Amino acid sequence: MLDGNDVLRLTDKRILLVDDVISTGGSLTAAENLMAKVDANVVYKCAILAEGTAATRDDITVLGSLPVFPI
Repeated sequence: MLDGNDVLRLTDKRILLVDDVISTGGSLTAAENLMAKVDANVVYKCAILAEGTAATRDDITVLGSLPVFPI
């Protein structure tokens, strides 16, 4: 959620999106879509850890991977 002050601070800015753990990428996608609505330019996306195949994505930099164990 962004208010009017946030929009003013973000418009025409270069943005770095950081997530703690990425699995499907849904959170980063939602944040990227929100930035597009306020005309902010997402220049880099990263996560601290990635689960499963998210660690092999080439559009998001991750520092490490988490194994996915079968149930």
